[in-house]
Amino acid sequence: MIDFEHFKTGFLELISEYFANMFVSPTPAVFFPYIVGFFLVFFFIRYYKAVKPQEGTAEWITRKLSKPELSFLFTRFPMEKKDIAPLLLITAFFLILAVFNLGGFNIVDVTNEIREPAVERTHFDNLYFDEVYHVRTAVEHLENLNPYEISHPPVGKEIIAASIVIFGMSPFGWRIAGAVFGILMLVVMYIFVKNMFGKTSVAACATLLFGFDFMRFVQTRLATIDSFSVLFILLAFFFMYRYMTTDKDAPFRSSLLSLALCGIFFGLSVAVKWTGFYAGAGLFIMYCLRLAELGAHYRSTKEPGYGKYLVKTLLFSLLFFIILPSIVYYISYIPYGTARGMTVGGGMLWSREFFDLVWSNQIFMFNYHSNLVAEHSFSSTWWQWIINARPILYVHRTIGDLRATFGAFGNPVISWGGFIAMIIMAIRTFTHRDGKALLILIGYLSQLLPWVAVSRIVFAYHYFPSTLFLILALAHLFNTFIERSNISGQNAAYGYVTVSGLVFALFYPSLSGMFIPVWYYKELLKWFPSWPF
Repeated sequence: MIDFEHFKTGFLELISEYFANMFVSPTPAVFFPYIVGFFLVFFFIRYYKAVKPQEGTAEWITRKLSKPELSFLFTRFPMEKKDIAPLLLITAFFLILAVFNLGGFNIVDVTNEIREPAVERTHFDNLYFDEVYHVRTAVEHLENLNPYEISHPPVGKEIIAASIVIFGMSPFGWRIAGAVFGILMLVVMYIFVKNMFGKTSVAACATLLFGFDFMRFVQTRLATIDSFSVLFILLAFFFMYRYMTTDKDAPFRSSLLSLALCGIFFGLSVAVKWTGFYAGAGLFIMYCLRLAELGAHYRSTKEPGYGKYLVKTLLFSLLFFIILPSIVYYISYIPYGTARGMTVGGGMLWSREFFDLVWSNQIFMFNYHSNLVAEHSFSSTWWQWIINARPILYVHRTIGDLRATFGAFGNPVISWGGFIAMIIMAIRTFTHRDGKALLILIGYLSQLLPWVAVSRIVFAYHYFPSTLFLILALAHLFNTFIERSNISGQNAAYGYVTVSGLVFALFYPSLSGMFIPVWYYKELLKWFPSWPF
């Protein structure tokens, strides 16, 4: 149940603390929210002027008289040669940032360090937050031991284990997989936006925004499982969009690959974290909208065969979204079985013992997450994620006059502007019957709304999947801006990206764990009292 009273009280306290801090001990940092706020106001005023009916035309009459029908039969724009250079440059830049100070290359014997207090090393080479559990479990999979962390399915830890096998038992080795997944997110986002809007400038701007987002940068540099889940969620929505944009008159087989890949990546997201089921709700709604749209098309053209098409689609969907993901999910528990002496060659996968092992873990995970009672100084609530009120810090070290931190929260330009863009998506859905806006809204709400009713302890990084759709919402605005205002719209998009990049550069030391003077945190980065710098 949603506690609106707690939301109202907490929000008012946050605002009062901010203004009290501004007047009692003003620093340059407390004025940065104003600067970002003024920029966003300027941007959205420009956007409003661009989308309203043009002066000297009868466009306002056309809008009144011809209300478009809500449609999901979009054109899918292909990648072009001119997309290669910006995509390579963007990914190369952020790959360099991702691997810089990611961790040492020296082989570390963590067998005892993970089970006992870690020795004193630089914080880049220590384990922090859930790395303690996920790296330990990855090592246990490799050593054929019973896993310690069983509150999430195994696939995420198995990816970390594979990374350790390839790159060695070093801090770099256990983190590089997440960093690579973070770069792949940028690649998929670029192609997704290009497929959706067809403009290289929009795809490049959206991908740069995603690169400059604090959450993506920090979370993908940790050896935790969230990076894997978020990439799989992004891929699932990407391939669902490609399924929805399959030509309505194309042969049935033309839609199968996109549908299959959507189902597989949805299954993988669930096999990393059960929060993948939230994405499943959004994917199911989009899937139903596609089938309904095709049904309307068949009826309008009076073409026969929709019943046959529907039955085949449902049967293949059963295979792609239930049977294959279930098989992948089931066999991902092989390390659990081998740790107990079972072998695949010995019929482990068909044994009642292995089935009971898998089933008992599902019961444990459900009870663990539904009954979890805990407190944490960096916990937050869903509405704090939206306004970026409460980051979670993973490292906070002070040595003399120097301090090093990094934690998970959003780039304010992206999180605040993205949420406003999401409200515009809702408005455009009703005023313009904008199908793309509705799909973006569905994706966002499918990731956020389940957390609104969750009473257990949660953190800012749970908002990570939602940021995917903030980027898509901003890309939608950029696209409309450019279509309505051409050069002026492009300049507005470039300006938005530039401001986001400047804010990212300002916070980069605190996102990457660099030691910098304490005054830098106090004077430039502590925008709100609730930001724990």
